Amino acid sequence: MEALSPHAILAAIVDSSDDAIISKSLDGTVTSWNAAAERLFGYTADEMIGRNIAVLAPPGREAEMPSILARLKQGERVSHFETLRRHKDGHTLEISLTVSPVRDADGNLIGASKIARDISQHRRSERQISFLMQEVDHRAKNALAVVQSILRLTRADSVDDFVALVEGRISALAAIHSQVASRQWVGTDMDSLAHISFDPFDPSGARVTRSGPQTVLGPQASQALGLALYELAGNAARYGALNHPDGHVDLSWQSDDSALSVNWREWGLHDIRPPMRKGFGLTVCQLLLAGQLGGHLDFDWQEGGLALGISLPRANLMN
Repeated sequence: MEALSPHAILAAIVDSSDDAIISKSLDGTVTSWNAAAERLFGYTADEMIGRNIAVLAPPGREAEMPSILARLKQGERVSHFETLRRHKDGHTLEISLTVSPVRDADGNLIGASKIARDISQHRRSERQISFLMQEVDHRAKNALAVVQSILRLTRADSVDDFVALVEGRISALAAIHSQVASRQWVGTDMDSLAHISFDPFDPSGARVTRSGPQTVLGPQASQALGLALYELAGNAARYGALNHPDGHVDLSWQSDDSALSVNWREWGLHDIRPPMRKGFGLTVCQLLLAGQLGGHLDFDWQEGGLALGISLPRANLMN
């Protein structure tokens, strides 16, 4: 087998490279264009050879290419220059460039070679990581503020009762936080929030009916509604239907373009009287659902137990 010449070997390397390798004259005219350049920029070699490289400059970047050529004429090599270039179909690419001078046998500068690498996915990943880090920081601070409120507002007759109440509320908060985090901070769904709320008080699920369409809420709304449902379930376990052998709770929800409607209904109690004052649980419902989410709450102590209608504006549920 005849050995390949150094020129043929170099040509084969350029042609098979995963990076776009382009050469151009000092006025910016393209003189070579490998297969990776075709894939990256969408132009074939026939379309680009003889054409000015400036066709790749997106609006606002037209001065970069003459500037790079000017630096090369000063004997400078441009390494890992990150910039934007335009694909044939018009979309913008994020790329890393290395531009080197090309000289003739006498050392005279006759052109430039450019190696371009697509870093769009890398940059998207970096932006996603940065977003998630900021989101984690925001959610952690928010969670700590909620914990402080729980500690400050919880009332109990004994230290043991206080510890049990605080632990339960923080566990519910942690469960909601974990659900939201597992979905990369986009929120969670109503059914998951219902499970988090009721599981500590009705592990078998035999005394609670849940029904409603798949409904996804944003992180802030998930936390507010999840904690409110947990407080309602806790109240039912301490004073309401879940504290009575024949008691039962129905939780249902419906959603349309304007609002999420949540209906809570307790059954199985007798001689129901509205409480003389709102305790922690109902106060939290007002603060979170009315105050934070701009919702409307309609409390009605009917024969058999509490009936509560909640209407939450759809516009406030994706935060």
